[in-house]
Amino acid sequence: MTTEIKMPNLGQTTDEVKLLKWYIKKGQKVKKGDLLCEVETDKTTMDVESFAEGTVLKLNVEPDSIITAGSIIAVLGDPDEKVEPKIEIEDKKEDQYVTGRERKPKPSNKDLNKAKTLNELSSNIRATKLVKNIAIKKNIDLRKVKGTGPRGIITKSDLAKYLQLFKSRPLIEEKKDMELKEKEEVYILTPNQQAVSINLSKSKSSIPHYYLKSTVIADNLVMKREKIKEKTGRAISMYSYFIYAAARALKKFPRLNGYFKDNKIYFYRNINIGFAVAEEDELYVPVIHDADKKEISEIDAEVKWLISKTQNKKLERQDISGGTFTISNLGAYPIDEFYGIINFPQAVLLAIGRINKILRIEDDNKMSIKNAFTVSGSFDHRIANGAQAAAFLEEVKKILEEEI
Repeated sequence: MTTEIKMPNLGQTTDEVKLLKWYIKKGQKVKKGDLLCEVETDKTTMDVESFAEGTVLKLNVEPDSIITAGSIIAVLGDPDEKVEPKIEIEDKKEDQYVTGRERKPKPSNKDLNKAKTLNELSSNIRATKLVKNIAIKKNIDLRKVKGTGPRGIITKSDLAKYLQLFKSRPLIEEKKDMELKEKEEVYILTPNQQAVSINLSKSKSSIPHYYLKSTVIADNLVMKREKIKEKTGRAISMYSYFIYAAARALKKFPRLNGYFKDNKIYFYRNINIGFAVAEEDELYVPVIHDADKKEISEIDAEVKWLISKTQNKKLERQDISGGTFTISNLGAYPIDEFYGIINFPQAVLLAIGRINKILRIEDDNKMSIKNAFTVSGSFDHRIANGAQAAAFLEEVKKILEEEI
């Protein structure tokens, strides 16, 4: 009996992956847990293991193909078994539908999106159904066509006149396009950059952000960090202190460790802190799971390990999954303060600026020079009002100043 091996859903924000290479070949015996192939998801590369055993009867996908989760990528069975031609997957490398019987052209997403847009634009325009169908097929924006029918309705003859009028336009437009292309460069986003773009756009457009900031006096933190460095020869990552403080504050304010959906607030059971890491043109958010249950030394070991995996492009799915809260630190740059976009679906993003020297005036009017940095919070107003967010930020400040 044959066993179909289907591609699992490995992406964070998309159900598509790119097959990089096969570890197996036709006729090879495979056991449970054996590596089948290497794929690239929206965030990283990873290996896919076999959940069954048998002889490889068929490999349905070629390297560099884009595969949708649930598609059959291979078939296992007994060496003498025959494979029925009933597979159906998408092979976007060739931009065709692939079936066991035939290949037929697949309409591109660009064409489908344009047709959908034109259909939406023409929904409120006076025109016959035939005219609207022709306009969609020929990619014509009916807003540009003048109607001469009753009450300004656009007729088929109006559409014909419009097409005749602009019959010579393609050559002019083509020339303009060529001139423009000579002056511009095109950069195609990587799968990870596309995922980040989709996630941030969704967050900014759907979450009502508001922003608060607080100044943290860092003298004690800087002094303790220097002492640890002198004693051990290794410095604690600033990210580790921020993660520790945020995790402890979230235990006191669990409402902020959640997300909003369908007029309900959902609370995460675990406190998993993600921290933004930029690597060349890419942005990744590795996650420290159960950060509230770990000491700074434990958090620091994980932070450095995950940063190393990021730099070497070895992040695995579990390293970037399950985040409930995100921190972005630009303290290594000449940035005093900034406000980030909430990492969907979460409720808060903390943004950390660099440590500066500031002049502080005490209640008795005495002045002193202090090390300080700004913690800025982006909050989902549906989950926490200003007072709740301010209390949370005050708790983070207190932990960083007094408890570390």
